[in-house]
This record gives sequence, C-alpha cells and structure tokens, in this order.
Amino acid sequence: MTTMTRLLCTVAAAAIALPALAQDRVRAAVGQRGNWDTLIISQGVEAGIFKQANLAVDITWTKGGAETLQAVITDSADVAIANGILGVIGAISRGAPVRIVSSQMTGAPDIYWYVRAESPVKSMRDMDGRTMGYSRPGSSTNLVALALAEHYKVKPKLVSTGGIPDTRTQVMSGQIDAGWAVPHFNFDLVNEGKLRIVARGSEVPSLNEQAVRVNAASAKFLTERRDVARRFMKAYNDSLEWMYANPGKAMAFYAAFNKVSPDIARQTFESFPKAAITPWPVKGLKQNLDDALANKQLAKPMSAAEAQKTLFDFVYRP
Repeated sequence: MTTMTRLLCTVAAAAIALPALAQDRVRAAVGQRGNWDTLIISQGVEAGIFKQANLAVDITWTKGGAETLQAVITDSADVAIANGILGVIGAISRGAPVRIVSSQMTGAPDIYWYVRAESPVKSMRDMDGRTMGYSRPGSSTNLVALALAEHYKVKPKLVSTGGIPDTRTQVMSGQIDAGWAVPHFNFDLVNEGKLRIVARGSEVPSLNEQAVRVNAASAKFLTERRDVARRFMKAYNDSLEWMYANPGKAMAFYAAFNKVSPDIARQTFESFPKAAITPWPVKGLKQNLDDALANKQLAKPMSAAEAQKTLFDFVYRP
C-alpha cells in the first residue's frame, strides 16, 4: 500500500467515524391543531425542509393564541405560531419578553360563523343582541367578530368560547347562537345541512389589508440563538412556498393528517389564498394599534415609530 493510499484510507475512516452534526432543536407552540395555516411547520418537516436547515422541531398544539403566547412568555416554547395580533401587542406593551417575527394571516378568509340549521339567523345582520362566540380576548376571532359587528352595524353579545370543538358543543347545546370555526372544521355538518354559515371574515373589506394573526418568538431565543431563529423562519417561509408549489402533495398531507376526504381538503385549500398567509409584510399596523387601544390591549396610544422599535424583530425576511 502506497503512502498516498494509506493517507486516503485514514481520511475516509476518520470521516466515517465523525458523529453526525446534531440538529438544533426549536420548541414551537402552535394554535389550533390541524388548520391549513397552522400545518405549515408540519408540512415542512414532512417535506424535509427543516431537516435541510439542520433543525428539529418539537410542536406543542394549543387551543388558541392566548395559550400559544403564554407558552413563549413562560419559556415553554421558543416560538408561538398563529397569535391574534391584538393580544401580542397587549402582551408586549405590558413587558412580555416576546417580539413579532412575521405575519401569519392577513385578512380573514378562513374564519367563519355558523348556526344550527333551524336557527332564525340567516346572516350577520340578524345577530343584533344574539350571542356570538370567539376564542379568546385579543385573538384574531375576537378582532374579526368586532369588525363584522361594526361593518353590519349590529351589537351581538360576544362570548369567549375557546377552541373549535368547545365552541361547536356550545352551539349544538343552544348555549350560544353562533359559533366560530375555520376550514375544514364543521364542513361535514355544513355539507350535510346540519349547520349553516352566516358570516365570514372576508365580508369585511378593510381586513384584507390588515394582519389579524402573527408569529412571535421569545426575546431570549432571538438574542441567544439568533442564527437558529433565522434558519427557523427561513424554513417556515420555504415550507409555505413548497405547499403552494406542490398543492397536490400538500392537500394529500392535510387530508391524511386530519382524516378528511380529498374533497374537503380541496375546499380547505381554496379557502386559504397564498397572499393571506405570506409572512411578510405585517400589514395594517396603524389600524391594529388603534384597535388595540380601543379594546384596551394598550393603556395609551403607541406611535408607529415606537411600535416598530418595540413590537418587531424580523430575524429573517426574504
């Protein structure tokens, strides 16, 4: 064996003996398990996108934005996916160590309200004085319910009903008149004529240029593991791009994850235009600041300049 051959064999053996580079782990709290827009990370993991970024993601599913954000505030998670922007603004203004890292939903093409088939309510115009569910104070469903009431000049009695299953129970038992949901949830009952959709977030034109949900991260994560945070947000964006470049595969994953038919998966996909869940920019800041003040998420007015300084940290932006 020549000297060169021995050298090459030694190098090869050393390469084989080297341990695989450990993946950086990110803890993600994600609101509303199984929604099309909350499965972006799961789709990216399945497609190998986070692995390519040398990231392993631990997902904890929550019932909504308040619980999701609390996981980051208490350091149980690094990132909080799908939080109502008003709640995040309020938390940061009160000193919570979190920052908005991207938009999660602009407008509200997904959120809808429904009633039982026998209900006299036919549209949002009939909701004056009736009970109308939303998830939690400061959530996107809270913001959209208020916007719908203002748009139609009615005064429903807003009730915090929690997550989608809890809300449906309250509708079916007659505790509230109208409940909220997003696709695909309840589509089977709507298609069977047992429930009827009476209002959609998309009916409020002004919301189309306003972020209603955002993604947030802990200040600690953004400071101490900034490169990991940057790679995570890039992988998140790449996962979204993959979903809309491969709709057939994305819908098949969605259908399998939720155990729904391909037709319901298609209906769901059609409810989420890509522009609505594109992470950047975060639109409608002034309106959100005004809404946060009006709904007492802010104790005093916040200028756009102050908001840019205190609310956001775009660790990655394409």
